[in-house]
Amino acid sequence: MRVLVLEPHAIGHHASYLRWLVQATERKAWNVVLATTTEALSHPALRTISAEFDHVDIHHIKDAPPPSTGHPLRLFRREVAYRDIFRGALSEVHSKTPVDAIILPYVDYCFYALAILGTPFYGIPWSGISMRLARPRSAGPADPRMNWKWRMARRILGQPSLRALFVINPSIQDLPSSWHLRGTPMKLRYLPDPAEFNVPGSREEARTSFKISSSNIAVLVFGAIDERKGIDALVTAITVEADLANYVVILAGQQCPVMQSKMRTAPYSQLHLQNRLIVLDRFVSFAEQNALLAAADVMWVGYLNHIYMSGVMVLAGRAGLPLVGTKDGEIGRLITEHGIGVVAVIEQPGDVAQALRNLCDARRRITMGQRAQMAFAEHTPENFGTSVLSAFDA
Repeated sequence: MRVLVLEPHAIGHHASYLRWLVQATERKAWNVVLATTTEALSHPALRTISAEFDHVDIHHIKDAPPPSTGHPLRLFRREVAYRDIFRGALSEVHSKTPVDAIILPYVDYCFYALAILGTPFYGIPWSGISMRLARPRSAGPADPRMNWKWRMARRILGQPSLRALFVINPSIQDLPSSWHLRGTPMKLRYLPDPAEFNVPGSREEARTSFKISSSNIAVLVFGAIDERKGIDALVTAITVEADLANYVVILAGQQCPVMQSKMRTAPYSQLHLQNRLIVLDRFVSFAEQNALLAAADVMWVGYLNHIYMSGVMVLAGRAGLPLVGTKDGEIGRLITEHGIGVVAVIEQPGDVAQALRNLCDARRRITMGQRAQMAFAEHTPENFGTSVLSAFDA
């Protein structure tokens, strides 16, 4: 089997998903062509993949279009540009050595373009993963009303060459039955969002290395550090509230320019002077990740305007860390349903402060962390890769 994987980016979950898919193809002795950009290949995670696996060939594609916001027409043009890039990559690769299957690890690059214009894959079997499909909050079990996005999803599901559309948001398991086209429900599959985790080393050694005392409660913010993570709300709460003075914030991950500027503002500077702000503004290695998980007491997933799943939440769960998260969407629903942390309205500082107070008790944190481990026990990279490749088994 020869598989073409189309992935033009390497930040965040993109590199992790790609690694786990490549590992799965190695277990099945499948050959892989990775179509990606020069910029993505400069990322440490992708450099490791290209050097480590000898069954992977690299096909260079042109840089992806820059982010576009505002008018829906501009957004759609960007999606069409992605679709054209993927069509060109397939044409070039397939003309040299035919491919048997295609994997699009992030369907959301061109979700609407695929739905409206169709797939550019010439009938070759394909599967994809979506992170931005979820059950609308208002949709009941037998609600016949289908919103625009799900109408587009139904068009994709009806395409004959699609083998499976995987979605990482668990709420899709509870969609109204009336929404499906006849014969397509088996194509829509829930895919547990995975996290790679090894048992971390000594907690005492990790906390000592980050200069965290035994009396501190360390809140870890992990991954790409940008404004969407709601970090201002966290920093404001523990800076203003005197009874949260034992909280320490760890920001681990490459920061966007806006966040780098915020590090010089009063609340962040105050925490830094108090030795309550630890900053790792860079790509965090797997070894560093394990040390951070060992040192932390709580994981922050208080994201703004984010209604979908979070790989960071899964990582925290597998490491046995309780969560402070946004009340909305998949994050809030899972935290509440499994009792694995505390939710808050992130835009309300008082609500965030109360959530942090609710995690001051160490026994409560341990209990929540144990529940989180059970809730995410099956969210492994091995299960992830096996599930995606199973779409082509028939």
